[in-house]
Amino acid sequence: MNRTENEEYIIGCVSLLSNKITQFGDSILPDITFKQWFLLIMISKMELREKSINSIAEVVGTTRQNVKKMLVPLENKGYVRIEKSDNDARALKVELTEKTYQYFTENDASTVRETNRLFSAFSTEEIDGFVCTLKKLLYSFEIYRKGAQDNE
Repeated sequence: MNRTENEEYIIGCVSLLSNKITQFGDSILPDITFKQWFLLIMISKMELREKSINSIAEVVGTTRQNVKKMLVPLENKGYVRIEKSDNDARALKVELTEKTYQYFTENDASTVRETNRLFSAFSTEEIDGFVCTLKKLLYSFEIYRKGAQDNE
Protein backbone atom coordinates (compact mmCIF):
# COMPACT_ATOMS: atom_id res chain seq x y z
CA MET A 1 0.00 0.00 0.00
CA ASN A 2 1.13 3.55 -0.62
CA ARG A 3 1.19 6.27 2.08
CA THR A 4 -2.34 7.56 1.37
CA GLU A 5 -3.78 4.03 1.47
CA ASN A 6 -1.95 3.38 4.75
CA GLU A 7 -3.29 6.65 6.23
CA GLU A 8 -6.83 5.68 5.18
CA TYR A 9 -6.27 2.23 6.70
CA ILE A 10 -5.16 3.82 9.99
CA ILE A 11 -8.28 6.00 10.16
CA GLY A 12 -10.56 3.05 9.35
CA CYS A 13 -8.75 0.76 11.78
CA VAL A 14 -8.88 3.30 14.63
CA SER A 15 -12.61 3.72 14.02
CA LEU A 16 -13.12 -0.06 14.05
CA LEU A 17 -10.97 -0.38 17.20
CA SER A 18 -13.04 2.32 18.88
CA ASN A 19 -16.16 0.21 18.38
CA LYS A 20 -14.40 -2.94 19.58
CA ILE A 21 -13.03 -1.18 22.67
CA THR A 22 -16.54 0.04 23.50
CA GLN A 23 -17.91 -3.50 23.15
CA PHE A 24 -15.05 -4.86 25.29
CA GLY A 25 -15.67 -2.26 28.01
CA ASP A 26 -19.42 -2.79 27.97
CA SER A 27 -18.86 -6.52 28.44
CA ILE A 28 -16.67 -6.18 31.55
CA LEU A 29 -18.28 -3.21 33.34
CA PRO A 30 -21.39 -3.67 35.47
CA ASP A 31 -24.15 -1.02 35.78
CA ILE A 32 -22.66 1.63 33.46
CA THR A 33 -21.45 1.71 29.87
CA PHE A 34 -17.83 1.93 28.82
CA LYS A 35 -18.38 5.49 27.57
CA GLN A 36 -19.90 6.48 30.93
CA TRP A 37 -16.98 4.83 32.76
CA PHE A 38 -14.47 6.63 30.53
CA LEU A 39 -16.21 9.96 31.20
CA LEU A 40 -16.06 9.35 34.96
CA ILE A 41 -12.36 8.42 34.72
CA MET A 42 -11.59 11.56 32.72
CA ILE A 43 -13.47 13.74 35.22
CA SER A 44 -11.59 12.11 38.11
CA LYS A 45 -8.26 12.95 36.45
CA MET A 46 -9.08 16.61 35.83
CA GLU A 47 -7.06 18.96 38.01
CA LEU A 48 -9.59 21.80 38.14
CA ARG A 49 -11.19 22.24 41.52
CA GLU A 50 -14.57 22.97 39.99
CA LYS A 51 -15.31 20.93 36.90
CA SER A 52 -17.90 22.44 34.58
CA ILE A 53 -19.70 20.65 31.79
CA ASN A 54 -17.81 22.89 29.35
CA SER A 55 -14.38 22.07 30.80
CA ILE A 56 -15.22 18.36 30.79
CA ALA A 57 -16.29 18.56 27.14
CA GLU A 58 -12.99 20.23 26.26
CA VAL A 59 -10.93 17.56 28.03
CA VAL A 60 -12.92 14.68 26.54
CA GLY A 61 -12.92 16.22 23.07
CA THR A 62 -16.65 16.38 22.50
CA THR A 63 -19.50 18.86 22.75
CA ARG A 64 -21.15 20.26 25.85
CA GLN A 65 -24.43 18.68 24.69
CA ASN A 66 -22.87 15.20 24.42
CA VAL A 67 -21.35 15.48 27.89
CA LYS A 68 -24.65 16.66 29.37
CA LYS A 69 -26.49 13.78 27.66
CA MET A 70 -24.03 11.29 29.17
CA LEU A 71 -24.09 12.88 32.63
CA VAL A 72 -27.87 12.87 33.15
CA PRO A 73 -28.16 9.05 33.43
CA LEU A 74 -25.07 9.02 35.67
CA GLU A 75 -26.71 11.61 37.90
CA ASN A 76 -29.91 9.54 37.99
CA LYS A 77 -27.86 6.51 39.12
CA GLY A 78 -26.07 8.55 41.79
CA TYR A 79 -22.58 8.67 40.25
CA VAL A 80 -22.43 12.46 39.80
CA ARG A 81 -24.02 15.62 41.13
CA ILE A 82 -24.78 18.43 38.70
CA GLU A 83 -25.33 21.84 40.28
CA LYS A 84 -25.05 25.51 39.41
CA SER A 85 -21.49 26.73 39.60
CA ASP A 86 -20.37 28.74 42.62
CA ASN A 87 -18.16 30.83 40.31
CA ASP A 88 -20.37 31.33 37.24
CA ALA A 89 -24.17 31.45 37.42
CA ARG A 90 -24.42 30.35 33.77
CA ALA A 91 -22.28 27.22 34.23
CA LEU A 92 -23.08 23.83 35.70
CA LYS A 93 -20.48 22.14 37.89
CA VAL A 94 -20.08 18.39 38.09
CA GLU A 95 -18.95 16.49 41.15
CA LEU A 96 -18.23 12.80 41.40
CA THR A 97 -19.99 11.12 44.28
CA GLU A 98 -18.72 8.56 46.75
CA LYS A 99 -20.59 5.96 44.68
CA THR A 100 -18.23 6.67 41.76
CA TYR A 101 -15.11 6.18 43.85
CA GLN A 102 -16.59 3.02 45.35
CA TYR A 103 -17.36 1.78 41.81
CA PHE A 104 -13.73 2.40 40.77
CA THR A 105 -12.46 0.52 43.83
CA GLU A 106 -14.83 -2.43 43.43
CA ASN A 107 -14.20 -2.87 39.70
CA ASP A 108 -10.53 -1.95 39.39
CA ALA A 109 -9.10 -5.45 39.84
CA SER A 110 -11.40 -7.09 37.29
CA THR A 111 -10.90 -4.25 34.80
CA VAL A 112 -7.11 -4.52 35.12
CA ARG A 113 -7.27 -8.32 34.82
CA GLU A 114 -9.39 -8.23 31.65
CA THR A 115 -7.33 -5.43 30.10
CA ASN A 116 -4.12 -7.38 30.79
CA ARG A 117 -5.74 -10.42 29.20
CA LEU A 118 -6.69 -8.39 26.11
CA PHE A 119 -3.12 -7.11 25.67
CA SER A 120 -1.39 -10.37 26.59
CA ALA A 121 -0.11 -10.89 23.03
CA PHE A 122 1.91 -7.64 23.22
CA SER A 123 5.37 -7.24 24.75
CA THR A 124 6.09 -4.33 27.08
CA GLU A 125 8.17 -2.75 24.31
CA GLU A 126 5.28 -3.06 21.84
CA ILE A 127 2.90 -1.46 24.35
CA ASP A 128 5.39 1.38 24.95
CA GLY A 129 5.78 1.93 21.20
CA PHE A 130 2.02 1.88 20.66
CA VAL A 131 1.53 4.45 23.44
CA CYS A 132 4.15 6.67 21.81
CA THR A 133 2.42 6.36 18.43
CA LEU A 134 -1.00 7.15 19.91
CA LYS A 135 0.38 10.23 21.68
CA LYS A 136 1.84 11.41 18.39
CA LEU A 137 -1.51 10.84 16.64
CA LEU A 138 -3.35 12.82 19.35
CA TYR A 139 -0.77 15.59 19.02
CA SER A 140 -1.29 15.58 15.23
CA PHE A 141 -5.01 16.13 15.78
CA GLU A 142 -4.22 19.13 18.01
CA ILE A 143 -1.91 20.61 15.36
CA TYR A 144 -4.56 19.98 12.69
CA ARG A 145 -7.28 21.63 14.82
CA LYS A 146 -5.13 24.68 15.53
CA GLY A 147 -4.28 25.01 11.84
CA ALA A 148 -7.96 24.82 10.93
CA GLN A 149 -8.77 27.55 13.47
CA ASP A 150 -5.99 29.76 12.12
CA ASN A 151 -7.42 29.43 8.60
CA GLU A 152 -10.88 30.61 9.67
